Amino acid sequence: MASLANKLQKLELLLKSQHSKRVGYGKALREAILSMDHSMEAEVLKSLGDLHLRRGKLSKDSAEFDKAAALYAAALLRCTDPDMRQTLEHRIGYMEKLSRQLLQGYTPHFVWLPPGYRGKITKHNVLRVAKFCSRLDLSIEKSSSVEETYTEMLVTSIENGDIFLELELLKSLGDLYLEKGKKTANLSQFSKAAAMYGKALTRCQDTDTKQTLHHRVLYMVKIWHAVIMRRVSIIVSPSVNSVCKMCLKDTIILKEEN
Repeated sequence: MASLANKLQKLELLLKSQHSKRVGYGKALREAILSMDHSMEAEVLKSLGDLHLRRGKLSKDSAEFDKAAALYAAALLRCTDPDMRQTLEHRIGYMEKLSRQLLQGYTPHFVWLPPGYRGKITKHNVLRVAKFCSRLDLSIEKSSSVEETYTEMLVTSIENGDIFLELELLKSLGDLYLEKGKKTANLSQFSKAAAMYGKALTRCQDTDTKQTLHHRVLYMVKIWHAVIMRRVSIIVSPSVNSVCKMCLKDTIILKEEN
């Protein structure tokens, strides 16, 4: 609990440093995924849900309630703590009650995906996501940060309950870190890529997409291993040469003594 309290305190400081709370929560969500901190991930999603619930309460906009519902559902799917689950269930109940009161009986729309869900990625969804990502790539050319743009869109996909787009953005973030790792030989980038691919795998229920992700992970591991070996050879070679020189020197001395 103390650890979570510290993380929440850091989250609060992060939010204060951001012009937009949504951007701050997006960064916090990304960091939670990268550190594979499921409790923090659920907490951030709940907080994002609270943000949209407050907006919906003020604006009486059904879209805000829908986003809050999707975020609470996403938090619940990731949550393993019984107390947090109870809090989320109460929050969802309150949100639905408030929505009915303010919006003449309106019930927020959100998608519940049960553990056994085996939804297929249809041709329609593939084309839709491909078109969206194509437009996103064009907008990124004018953006200052690819990572921030992908993160913002990841939050949007969760808000909209769009699992297909969420998977694509997780993969895209993984690809981004993988490319950075290849270019810079920075091992931490491979760890980030692994975390994003891992999150995509846990969210994915489509067999073909899972296979694609597995291939991507195997490719990443291959590159990661090559970078490690290259770094090891660079680090080890001088010491090996030094040892060889010492051995050669000792051999010469022994010969001279004999």
